[in-house]
Amino acid sequence: MLAEVLLLLSGHQSSLFVPHSSTLVVSPHLTEYLHPGEITSLNALADLSSKYRKIKSWATETQKKGREAILLESVNSTSRKGKQREIPSTSNEKLPNQYLTTLSSSILNILREYEVQIVEIESKILSLDPELVQDGEGRGYVPLSNLVANFDKWKIPLASLSTLMDELISGDGDGKSMIHVPGKLIDLVESKLRTGNPKLHKIYSDIISSLLHLFLIHLISFMLYGITTTLSSGTINSIGIDVGSDPSSPRYRIYKLNDNLLPSSIDGKTKESILYIGRVSATLKRENRDLPKSLVEGIKDEIMGVKGLDELSGFGEGIQRARAGIGEWLWTHILTGPQIIESIESLSDYFLTRKADDSLSLLAEIDKLRVTKLILSNPNSSSSVIREQDLDLAMLRSSLGTTVENDRYLEKLRWKMDHGPLRAIPTSNTDKNIKSGAEDNENSQSHIHRLFSSTLFGTPLTLTTSITWPLDLFLSPKSLAIYSDIHSYLIALRYTHMKITNTWSILSSKAKADARQQHKHELQRKLDKSCWNLTRQINWLISELLSHFMGIMEVQHRHLLVKLDIQEKTNNYKEGSLGRSTSKSSLRGSTIGRRSSVGPFPSKGKDAGQIQIPKSPLSESHTNWEERTTKSNKAPPTPNKAEKNYLDFLTLRSIHSQHLSFLLEALLLSDASVSSLIKEILDVCRRFASLVERWNGDSIGSEQNTDEFEMIKRIEAVKEIDETLHDQILDLFTILLDSQNPSPSTNNEGDKSSLEVGGGGKSFSRTSKFNHISKMMSRQPSFTGIGSRSKIGGGGTKENTFGSTVVEVGLERHIEQLLLKLDFNGMLTRWKEDEWMGENNETGYQSVLAQGGL
Repeated sequence: MLAEVLLLLSGHQSSLFVPHSSTLVVSPHLTEYLHPGEITSLNALADLSSKYRKIKSWATETQKKGREAILLESVNSTSRKGKQREIPSTSNEKLPNQYLTTLSSSILNILREYEVQIVEIESKILSLDPELVQDGEGRGYVPLSNLVANFDKWKIPLASLSTLMDELISGDGDGKSMIHVPGKLIDLVESKLRTGNPKLHKIYSDIISSLLHLFLIHLISFMLYGITTTLSSGTINSIGIDVGSDPSSPRYRIYKLNDNLLPSSIDGKTKESILYIGRVSATLKRENRDLPKSLVEGIKDEIMGVKGLDELSGFGEGIQRARAGIGEWLWTHILTGPQIIESIESLSDYFLTRKADDSLSLLAEIDKLRVTKLILSNPNSSSSVIREQDLDLAMLRSSLGTTVENDRYLEKLRWKMDHGPLRAIPTSNTDKNIKSGAEDNENSQSHIHRLFSSTLFGTPLTLTTSITWPLDLFLSPKSLAIYSDIHSYLIALRYTHMKITNTWSILSSKAKADARQQHKHELQRKLDKSCWNLTRQINWLISELLSHFMGIMEVQHRHLLVKLDIQEKTNNYKEGSLGRSTSKSSLRGSTIGRRSSVGPFPSKGKDAGQIQIPKSPLSESHTNWEERTTKSNKAPPTPNKAEKNYLDFLTLRSIHSQHLSFLLEALLLSDASVSSLIKEILDVCRRFASLVERWNGDSIGSEQNTDEFEMIKRIEAVKEIDETLHDQILDLFTILLDSQNPSPSTNNEGDKSSLEVGGGGKSFSRTSKFNHISKMMSRQPSFTGIGSRSKIGGGGTKENTFGSTVVEVGLERHIEQLLLKLDFNGMLTRWKEDEWMGENNETGYQSVLAQGGL
């Protein structure tokens, strides 16, 4: 009987006990011969044996299937190739994952102590140990109560483990329970760890330690080695999941954390840091790069040494220190400050046309190429074709004699013709390709590209550049597309300005020739006067727009580097590199910082204008407000590990995107209707320049070559262009003015706008106009004063003056500054008054200065 009980406790079956509900009880045939106390003791031992057998059988079966699943997955992963590797095997859908396998192994290790105790009890019985055997009359009697007392310490642990098994088995039945998910499994074990029973606490401590060790291994493999998976496997788990290519940068991948593996005790900040570190490692892995071994070993030892995942265990602090260390290494070895300065400077010089001499030389060279290839050459020859290579060579030729003559960045610039080579006489196949290409790209291109990219040749032409790793970590294709769009816009403005300058030269040459004539026909005088006044008006408009836009971009460029804390005070980036200009730019139309939120150029989101600038590990110094940013050959300083904010490449990409977004608004490109209006204005200006160029000066007022009827036609053409331009400038002024004038119903009585809608007309009094202009002028910051105040006190302690005063006062005023520059003599206001009062819109062909009383 005693041997039967010991075998029962070891998990063997016995005919003396029968199943009853979820446990075992003494057989009814045996109870007739037993004392009630003995029955109670045997039932207690049988129940203990039943729980042990259930736990042991589940753990053994789970461990066996888990090992088979791991071997099967390893074989499949080495045999499958390509897309087959992403197809999970249906045979291992219900196989246990690594965490369940680890759990079963831990439980089996715990049960070995129980099995050892059974062997010890049997040894004591055989040796007649007096602690267990009562040697009454030499018969070696063993009371069942002694056996129950010896195994009583396993009653609560086995009952708790049995309950855990019930939860796991019940979750395995429908296949939909989340209990088998590693993160939920760890949470479940952690919840059971909170107990007052010392034995139970030790058991679950051992289990959670094994699960935590496995979790940390998976965490280290993703964080430090960049190991991710796209498999939906139930056996091989990875904390990092490769979602797919990044839409904004297709060369790189998007990674996210596997929420199924993350316990709930990990907070959001720690998760974000884990994802950041893993993304860096995975990106380096794809580029065949690795983190330094010493850094990896130090982080690994610290992470693997934690005792838990809660706040008290120091896990979160360890992850933050790891992020600081990797961020420091990233900034000092991969994405360094000089690289960022060089790329931002180069993009600004060429795409934002900050190098005016090179831009003008390029336009002249392209215009010469257009005349040579499309006008003067034989249209049926192969030389009457403009290809991308011709434009690239023209760009290199135009750089000779300019400040960018020795700049190596020119080699990275390329022209792209969306519709292929341009011919003097397009073929039918070319027309079909253009139509099909236009339909394909219509939805993918921005309205800026569609409006301004065809200015030079009438076909889309885009300036592009090649960005290599690691600069493409923050310069995404979308950002480069914005640079290309802005370049097309600025090139359209500069090209129009160049054409008007040529018109001025033509008119000047004609005026010198006419000065020798004593008599001049009245129609000649009228035509000359019309052309001169229209030329002055166009030249004034384009010059004001260009100066305002270039001032904004210049100051925004400096402010971008200030936000990145990577400005240097040296005058050369590196020895032998292209020297950057230190000339001061006009600050009259400058603005820095937040995006504007006025009128037709709204900022998206309530807090879109608030820029949170993390502390940069590249902080060293700032240039004075009056000084031009230059490149430096200094190595960037390393970040302070104690800092809690880090400027990683994702933050850098965000800051750079905000910079480009503000530029789009400041250049009046964020609103498609305003961009279209500016496009129409530029088209009208170039149309007039083309007319004068076609007349070539000698026919503008020459009685020898032009009859009176032809001169009248030309006067009418100039007058029609003048009226069209008048209406378009007035429309632009109205849009800009409305963006600064809120609706009268939304203001207080004292702040009501002078615009009053009533009856059938509107009124705009001269007094209210002066009040409005005075308001605008009173709100303008004195940039000279700000610049001088920023120098007071020497060091960088005056950054608050620079940051707060200029950002808060000057940022949202770029529209008002443009209005002041356009309407400095009240001409546009008088046009607006004439329109509202129903008076004649005729400008009288007076110059801008004459209309201003100067």
